[in-house]
Amino acid sequence: MSDSWEKARIPLRFAEGFQLQGETLVQEDYFDMNPERGIFLLADGFGGGAGREAAQIAVKSVKQFLEQEAGDLDATLPFELRPYYSLAGNVLFNAVSFANYKLMEFNRKRAFMDSGGASLLAGYLEGRLFSFAQVGVNRLHLKRGAQVKEVVSPKSLSRLVNPMEDEGEGDQIPLMSFGTAKSLEPEITEIEIRPGDQLFLLSSGVKKSLIDVVFTLNSPDRLSQIIDTATAKSNASILWLGF
Repeated sequence: MSDSWEKARIPLRFAEGFQLQGETLVQEDYFDMNPERGIFLLADGFGGGAGREAAQIAVKSVKQFLEQEAGDLDATLPFELRPYYSLAGNVLFNAVSFANYKLMEFNRKRAFMDSGGASLLAGYLEGRLFSFAQVGVNRLHLKRGAQVKEVVSPKSLSRLVNPMEDEGEGDQIPLMSFGTAKSLEPEITEIEIRPGDQLFLLSSGVKKSLIDVVFTLNSPDRLSQIIDTATAKSNASILWLGF
């Protein structure tokens, strides 16, 4: 993919993160961002306490890689180079590989039943091009004008069995995840962002009923109140970006 994208980053009007505490006592979702560097990360762990740690390792490792290495071609591409992705997409691909290595090391020192894994949706914005790496069951929606489109879908058992199904318990079972295999092939999606676009990074716990409400809002101002009064079985997290 050509790297002739405008280098001046498209202005970000807001970037807000929200968490909903469901019936699951251990909060295994973890998110972080660095808007000045164009880094936005959301992980959904599994494995109880180890899952919480796995989600944190995945997010912190990708963030560390991007903050320290992004922009230096020699430093950012020691693992793989895919000619069909932009430079930003390749940087993100390698950041994910680095994070998976870190999590595999974490699990290697633990008994199998005490190990943890995570799904991760990682975004890296360079100029007008937003690159996303998906591993597991998180999802990404783009709202452009009145239209909303799911541009990154869960890689889950239920979607494999029934791709027409919007949600279900099977969405919690990732076909690929951090910390479970040395060989990892993240799905890279790249989008040209336009003024007025909104992006929603959603963990697997965000169900359709809440998604439908969120998409009717024009800004995140009321979302905290909605989440505070919501009831849910699963923990859920949302990163909402507006341009």
